Amino acid sequence: MVDSGARAKGKARRLRRRSENSPARSDVVMNVVECHNCGERFEISHHAASQDSQLADRQAAWLQDQFVWDHIQEIRHRGSIALPEADEMK
Repeated sequence: MVDSGARAKGKARRLRRRSENSPARSDVVMNVVECHNCGERFEISHHAASQDSQLADRQAAWLQDQFVWDHIQEIRHRGSIALPEADEMK
């Protein structure tokens, strides 16, 4: 049960030059977010059984805020970022 909860949250992964949904992936890309400062792009993905487009939109806004803080603190964006669930965001 804990594993499915972790999947429901979703995750953001840094996009490389070419990224596509492969048949082996159990996650679905819900959104792509670009950092306005450096241009790095991240895909927001949810487990196929627990897709939520409204949550993905809120997570995209949350991720943009994280990018701003990364640049303020002069740290590099992580390659993979665990995203909060709806009740964990303000």
